[in-house]
Amino acid sequence: MSELRKEVLECIDQIPDTKLEALKPILLLLVKDSPIVENDLTEEERAIIRAGREEYKQGGFVPLSSIN
Repeated sequence: MSELRKEVLECIDQIPDTKLEALKPILLLLVKDSPIVENDLTEEERAIIRAGREEYKQGGFVPLSSIN
């Protein structure tokens, strides 16, 4: 096992289960390399996501490079 993998696993081992719920989707995204589809979203949440995707398509977003 690589040193990096050991370090990451040590960090994960220190995270309480309640916070692991937030980490799980990110890890799945990295493993599967595909977006995670939420099945329990409300219609309002779906609308917010659709609006955000549309804004992104039109270039209406703040690039990470501009954030300090």
